[in-house]
Amino acid sequence: MSVWVTGDVHGSIDVGKLSGRNWPEGRDLTRDDLVVVCGDFGMPWDGSNEERYWLDWLAARPWTTLFVDGNHECFPYLADLPVTERWGGRVQEYPEWPGIVHLMRGEVYELGGLRTLAMGGASSHDREWRVEGWSWFPEELPSREELEHAERNLDAVGWSVDLVVSHCCSSRLLPAALAAARVAGGRDGRDRLNEWFDALEDRLDFRGWYFGHYHADAQLDERHRLLYRDIVQVT
Repeated sequence: MSVWVTGDVHGSIDVGKLSGRNWPEGRDLTRDDLVVVCGDFGMPWDGSNEERYWLDWLAARPWTTLFVDGNHECFPYLADLPVTERWGGRVQEYPEWPGIVHLMRGEVYELGGLRTLAMGGASSHDREWRVEGWSWFPEELPSREELEHAERNLDAVGWSVDLVVSHCCSSRLLPAALAAARVAGGRDGRDRLNEWFDALEDRLDFRGWYFGHYHADAQLDERHRLLYRDIVQVT
């Protein structure tokens, strides 16, 4: 089993980066191999033919696609998905599209021999242009209960993991992430999830942290990797 990680998919907008033309390694994978998307998976949303085409296409790939949720998700759809357990934690599998799996917030998984904390969520910086209940949902940020659930799961593993996979990053990483994305400082509004990640950085023993959200690819330091179009192998 191999594990690969990439950044946002944004529905049909960026899913093409997983095609064989852009990612020849993908042709050699099997259903046991895992490709993890760091949030903003974004499908399904409106049930369009284009969207269903790409979900069918992705479900037909030889690997299994996993994702943590980002801020641009259809949260009512995710809320209705059945919950089961795989890789040692709770997941939601897409009934219509086998091979697509949502890694739920605060769960700790064993992925390819790597103990992995998944924590989705982020704030939408474009919220003012979105419509609540259709293109924006307050569930984009984890609740206090979800954060406490993560802390209980980390208690159970002695606050030691190999990987963290999230959509956004800690407050302390924001300047570097935004600089890599060439975003002016006015956009770096911090929220409770960024601050919770700060506490995680101080307490958690981890080897690598992979996240998306900022639409850039950069190795920010020896343990933090910002992803957008790159697809990197972690095991």
